[in-house]
Amino acid sequence: MKRVYIAIFGSGLGHATRMMAVVRRLQQDGCDLMCSSSEEATGYLRMQGLACNDIPLVDVVFTENGNFSATDTMKVAPWLILKVFKQVGIEARNMIRFRPDVLLSDSLVSSVMASKLLGLKSVTVLNQLMLVSSPNTPRRVAKLLSTGSITVGNEFWELSDRILFPDLPPPYTISESNLWDSGTVGARAEYIGLLTLPRSYDLDQETEKILQTRKKIIFWQVSGPAKTRNHFLTKARGAAAALGAEYLSIISAGNPLGSSSPTAIEGGYLYDWCLSKDVLIDRCDVMVSRAGHVTISDLILRGKPSILVPIAAQSEQIGNATKAQKLGVAVCIREEEFSVKAFVDALVYVGSDEMKRRCADLADYAGQFDAVGSIVRALTAN
Repeated sequence: MKRVYIAIFGSGLGHATRMMAVVRRLQQDGCDLMCSSSEEATGYLRMQGLACNDIPLVDVVFTENGNFSATDTMKVAPWLILKVFKQVGIEARNMIRFRPDVLLSDSLVSSVMASKLLGLKSVTVLNQLMLVSSPNTPRRVAKLLSTGSITVGNEFWELSDRILFPDLPPPYTISESNLWDSGTVGARAEYIGLLTLPRSYDLDQETEKILQTRKKIIFWQVSGPAKTRNHFLTKARGAAAALGAEYLSIISAGNPLGSSSPTAIEGGYLYDWCLSKDVLIDRCDVMVSRAGHVTISDLILRGKPSILVPIAAQSEQIGNATKAQKLGVAVCIREEEFSVKAFVDALVYVGSDEMKRRCADLADYAGQFDAVGSIVRALTAN
């Protein structure tokens, strides 16, 4: 039996949810697993029945409105680096106790550093190599942040024995703005196709009753770090109320520790955490979500057109949404430009035959890859 230590970046749930597909495959293969993550992701992994160490979160800075702040991130950069090295010590002790055969790191560099100190084989999965600032960031700050993330990142990620990009090869790469032209790591990494979470088509009775509506259904999937969710949730509820005569809106607020029962709101229903989301994604007439890599990967693999609302000033999500729109499989609405009128205009494009055709074509191409199999083979190779 192989012992695998799985370290997962814990800002939001995207990394934790996509790793569940790999976790389930490793469990089927009889592997003994130990995880580490932070905050909500730790709680989510424990809810999935996994042993998970909770480590301090090291992340970029978000404002009270949920916007990414490049300037504030630069100001606290020395403190963030110190926290990374604190994480290294914590992870080294965790690994010594568990005695793994191999490390699988999803975007958690401190665990890779700890594995190197212990002489442990490591496999890294990541879809962001450099930080790209929003257009509103002062040019000098943006350049320092981007250059610094490439320089420091290459030094640390190069410690990995294998580096895997859970994305499509060029020219279809969703995270192109954060992966291309990013130094030596990008040159040696392997594109393994899109990685997304396992699907569950369980349908609870309350949701089944809601789906009997004769109206068209909009499913809003709110996600991301806790600070970023409320602003989007407010906009979703406003649109739901405005469009209630024609559409029924079902909103998942993205809180994994909240209630899974729906609450009636003006224009639809609100879940803290929706257990039937996979059914809703397939059955809804309009899909609206953030622009996290995991979410877009899932929608592409389903061939589902969507409206994407990236977190304001969050360069990774803006880049993802922009590329999805460029590929013709989504419409991007910047959060700061979101209005009921802009949303109604987007509905026209999402329902077009051209977008449906492009989604089907890209789904066929993306379905040729086996990201989970590629990761498992990398872990088990000598």
